[in-house]
Amino acid sequence: MRATDNLKLGCTCYGNPDAQPIAVTPGWATDSNFLLPFKELFKDYYLILIDMPGYGKSKSLAKFATDLRHGANLLLNTVPDNTIMISWSLSTLAAARACATDDSGKIKKLITVCGTPRFPADPYWPGFDYKYVLKCLNLFDEGKNVRNIKLFFKLQTQSHLLSKEQSQFLMDCYEQMGDIDTEVLKSGLMNMAHTDYREAMLTLKIPCLHIFGGKDRLVKPELSKKLNIPPYHRCCVLENSAHTPFLTEPDLLGRTIRNFIEKN
Repeated sequence: MRATDNLKLGCTCYGNPDAQPIAVTPGWATDSNFLLPFKELFKDYYLILIDMPGYGKSKSLAKFATDLRHGANLLLNTVPDNTIMISWSLSTLAAARACATDDSGKIKKLITVCGTPRFPADPYWPGFDYKYVLKCLNLFDEGKNVRNIKLFFKLQTQSHLLSKEQSQFLMDCYEQMGDIDTEVLKSGLMNMAHTDYREAMLTLKIPCLHIFGGKDRLVKPELSKKLNIPPYHRCCVLENSAHTPFLTEPDLLGRTIRNFIEKN
């Protein structure tokens, strides 16, 4: 028996519980408040915005943030049958493992938004330099949590692509989130640096859509050439977005996801 077998993640739900469920998971250093733009995109679905261990309504589960096996099991415990899973950024790792270990078939389709089964680069894989993670970890060791998170936001969003209102939305979400335990934040970076779920992702036998931002510096759009593997995996690049297409191109993102859900 696993330590998380009888536990669920905290979540906030919108819409009709009898409608098609869509579960959305957030990225590193964010909680479900950052996902609120999805509420406007999928009003006719049963939308489930999930907090990962250590964040928001899942703060009490912080001890499980270190191990993605726990995160994946918690996701499977939380989502209802016939769920369409949307994972943004770092949570794609937990979502990929959840899908790979989903023996009961609860997750019907996986949509990744600026996510990847492996974040660092290698000679055959577009990604970021591992030194970037080491720099972030050093800032945490120096007690510079706030500075580190804001630097990360600046890198991942490319703030010049955001309107004043969109930038303010992110800052408001950050303020509402409050302090996150340093070990939770560091665990996320370590998972980002060391996890390789390429095999788990590419052997999935459910429809998968991978959406990238054409100007994303963290999760490179070149990954679309690596993950576009029919019949189960297809890719799309939103050219005018960086790491937050649900802010910069929400209508296009919504149409892209709806087309995939309804035609596959």
